[in-house]
Amino acid sequence: MSITIVNIERIDLNLLHVLHAVLLEKSATRAAKRLHVTQSAVSNALSRLRQAFGDPLVVRNARGLSPTPRALALQPELEQLMRSLRSLVSGPERFEPATSTREFTLACADYCTAILGAQLVELLGRRAPSARLRFLPLEQLAEGDGLASNIDLHLGMPPRVPSGCHSAALFDDSFACMVAKGSSSRRFRLADYVRAQHVRVSVLNSAGDAIDRVLAERQLARNVVLTVPHFSVVPWIVERTGYVATLSRRLAETQARRFDVVLREPPLPLGKRATRMLWHERTDADPGARFLRQLVREAAAEQARVAG
Repeated sequence: MSITIVNIERIDLNLLHVLHAVLLEKSATRAAKRLHVTQSAVSNALSRLRQAFGDPLVVRNARGLSPTPRALALQPELEQLMRSLRSLVSGPERFEPATSTREFTLACADYCTAILGAQLVELLGRRAPSARLRFLPLEQLAEGDGLASNIDLHLGMPPRVPSGCHSAALFDDSFACMVAKGSSSRRFRLADYVRAQHVRVSVLNSAGDAIDRVLAERQLARNVVLTVPHFSVVPWIVERTGYVATLSRRLAETQARRFDVVLREPPLPLGKRATRMLWHERTDADPGARFLRQLVREAAAEQARVAG
């Protein structure tokens, strides 16, 4: 196996700055906008970088530019280098909430938007009135580099914490069964629950969830007749069809106040699920990202107080 040796004297640090932007944006056009230079300047820099590294670094695809394995290997060290250079040149970065115009990005299912969105918007409006929030669907987190590139925070119930990420618990939530108002008021028996027609929410096209796993342990299964990608449509469906939905209790209680539906206890112990926030190592020390994480913690605490 041959090894390409890069002559450090041939590398202009500005070229590495361009490479960093291209790897983040996966587009020469967006990288140029990020750097406030022309697209031809980015293309020329990429040409010099390819010659210096002896590797294409990025190749075109249908949606933009894809990094080569060599570029992917360089990216973590390049990110660290950029942070070190920024610190060296400007000293510790400051964040002033009162005057910041930063846009914070959060990826989550509409469950978290419904539970925490209003409190978070209100808190941000009081603390950082010129800052903005952008909620992104989980698909955008899954399809790209997500937290490793341009998303500040992931809110949800991830099965694991990805490498290079940090995690903090926000709250635990139990389950409730949502049924149409006017349905039999008696408590669900397990046999009734299994026979009922269910609507299930599939996040990221998942084939099952915690409820299905608990039932499977008893060699049982729900009669799922409808699967939807969003939590927000569930109460409409339950109200009109009489289907049963088993949801996180905080969301179910919020929705039950606005629709002709009622809540019942599940007929078997389903345990609790932890809603967490995840962020990448790249933003761990960033003052603005720390400010956002604190706001999310406060929003979760406020929601718990209101729900309690």
